Amino acid sequence: MHADRSERENRRDRNQVERRLIENSPLALIGAALAALLLFGSSVRAEPRTPNGLPQAGDVNAETVQYSSGEAKIEAYLAKPKSSGKHPAVVVVHDTQGLSENIEDVSRRFAAEGFVALAPDLLSRGGGTKSAQQASGAIAQLSPDRTVDDLKAALDFLGKNPDVDPAQISAIGFGWGGWRVFRMAAATPSLSHAVIFYGVTPTDGLDGIHAPVLAHYAQYDFRITGNALWTERTMAGLGEKFADYVYTKAQRGFFDEKGNTYDPDAAKLAWTRTLDFLKSPVAQ
Repeated sequence: MHADRSERENRRDRNQVERRLIENSPLALIGAALAALLLFGSSVRAEPRTPNGLPQAGDVNAETVQYSSGEAKIEAYLAKPKSSGKHPAVVVVHDTQGLSENIEDVSRRFAAEGFVALAPDLLSRGGGTKSAQQASGAIAQLSPDRTVDDLKAALDFLGKNPDVDPAQISAIGFGWGGWRVFRMAAATPSLSHAVIFYGVTPTDGLDGIHAPVLAHYAQYDFRITGNALWTERTMAGLGEKFADYVYTKAQRGFFDEKGNTYDPDAAKLAWTRTLDFLKSPVAQ
């Protein structure tokens, strides 16, 4: 590619690549998608860099609670606004670091925006999250189906909370938690919205999803983002509402303020899009 190629030619080539992606098979889509991302960048552009990145949590109420899931007690972090009345709610599903300080921060930010946020510790059956290193090893031993059951129980717990509007409960998952939010959405027709941050898409069961889904991907998260086009095509074929964004030059974990791949531009834009999405009415 010559350095002096005009923007019009660049756009023309990008459009040709996008057309080829639509026509190719799912396996070919993965490689072609990565090539397109690296050559041309995503059509999703982050805002100009700002010094603050994500907004900080406001003055909210937060506490540790327990809820029942079958015979087990699941510990969770609950953050809610100080205002009275019924609020929309969101289940915040952690990544392989377990119920971390970052996930608690995210929960408080949701509360500052008017949501009741519940972040379950899905390691509770084995003693809970002690550290990021311990969590990563313990998570590998968890039953995928049981973690989804524990999250469905979290939805039930929120639905009985007097501060929550039970018709407006959504879920958001980060990395490892993203797959589980897909599964929650498929198993829970009453879920209002589902948000995925760089999460693996299940290979089956998507036809059970009724909630609109918003997914955020990082350009340099090659394995996950390469499959985003397959997810998009599959969801569209099922008639489900699915929107996804790829953030240029971002890496997996770009939303984690305390991580070494944090990207304030991508994080701020993804946060704004997430709030707009969660606050949007669901068509009946």
